[in-house]
Amino acid sequence: MDNLFENIQAEESVIGLMLNHETYWKLIPQITEEDLSSPEYKLIHRAMRQLYIEKRPIDFVTVSGELQKFAPVGGLAMLNEAMLRAGNNAFLAEYHLQEHMRMIREAAMRRKLLSALQEARRQLVETNEDTASVLDRTRQSLRDLVTTGHSWETMTEVLTAAMDQIECRAKGEDKGFPSGVVSLDRRTLGFHRGELTIIGARPAVGKSAFAAQIALESARKGYKVGICSREMTDEQYGMRIIAKESDVMSDHLRTGWLESDEWRTIAETMSMVSQYPVTFMFTTRYIEDLRMEVQKKVDAGEMDMLVVDYTQLMQTRQKFDQDYQRIGYVSKMLKDMTTDFNISVIALAQVGRSTENEMPTLADLRGSGDLEQDADNVLFLHRPKDAKDKFILSQDRELFDRIQGGSMQYIVVSIAKQRQGDIGSVAVIFDPGRMRYLAIEREE
Repeated sequence: MDNLFENIQAEESVIGLMLNHETYWKLIPQITEEDLSSPEYKLIHRAMRQLYIEKRPIDFVTVSGELQKFAPVGGLAMLNEAMLRAGNNAFLAEYHLQEHMRMIREAAMRRKLLSALQEARRQLVETNEDTASVLDRTRQSLRDLVTTGHSWETMTEVLTAAMDQIECRAKGEDKGFPSGVVSLDRRTLGFHRGELTIIGARPAVGKSAFAAQIALESARKGYKVGICSREMTDEQYGMRIIAKESDVMSDHLRTGWLESDEWRTIAETMSMVSQYPVTFMFTTRYIEDLRMEVQKKVDAGEMDMLVVDYTQLMQTRQKFDQDYQRIGYVSKMLKDMTTDFNISVIALAQVGRSTENEMPTLADLRGSGDLEQDADNVLFLHRPKDAKDKFILSQDRELFDRIQGGSMQYIVVSIAKQRQGDIGSVAVIFDPGRMRYLAIEREE
């Protein structure tokens, strides 16, 4: 008997139409065994699908012959009877095909939804898992239902997608998220959806300011950005943004000793920057909670990029014996977000103080879980202490000597890993008073 969770009559009419008319064989891959509730029609559809794949004729005789390969003992007669009923009901679908297909999919969706909720209930009642983990998995299951799960792409579709990207870059229309440093963006082509970028540096080098600049430059272009900071408060982050966007020195903001024109500049800056599509999260401690909050934003169409400051401070509700396992789990969750939600994730990572005067390398990340492995791109920031530093670019020795000891800082950005591009180094100028990174102007 038909109900909200199955519609046998609709299944009979659609299966019968496929059996009776070659024109409708194309419908076979449009439904799956999971879409059908009847055990008999599941098997019949499996046989029809195999014939369709092998490009063999599909009718009562060929399907019956295919069923003999996997039909239950004594069940072939029952399956033949089901095919006969389907053939008799085929006329019902010919004029109402789309409606019958919709009814089959609607009933299947109800079954899948009920199954997901029952699984969530089982986990809550029968396991000791925390509610946040159960809720995260349940939300992901429900999201898969809404987005219809997975799909295969043909070779033509894959190559066309690549060609579209090539054409966009050739026209200068690439949709990468900018850093605000032209020389660096020229090397990386910006940051991209589906990619996890790790920005590593030793303490107090300026990685948080660099990530904030990427976020603000992207927001200026209209991209929706989310910033999760476990290192700073909202007041601290706000001061950095005001300093960068207003040109008012950060030490003036900290002390409150401001001139009247500075107050006016700050007011104008706040009015402008408050329109940027950036939202902040300062209270999220667990990576599972962050994923749920990001999913809400993505589902509402309110996030293109996520900045995490910083990775090693994020916790997880999972239990691990070693800290590197925790960081590895956090890293994997961040990478999954890039592909599951089609966003760009910029995650900061602190490297140790050992070899203080050396540029950090990928080896420095290897003790931090799977950061190196999961990342699509890895950038390191290094601030040379004196002119003897071997990482100062040869053409910049004079520049370094000129700014050494002043308010500006010479920073070398090492592109240590770039899955879709070359590695190398780019020198930039960091203005810590205004929390701003600048490109070095060079003669072409």
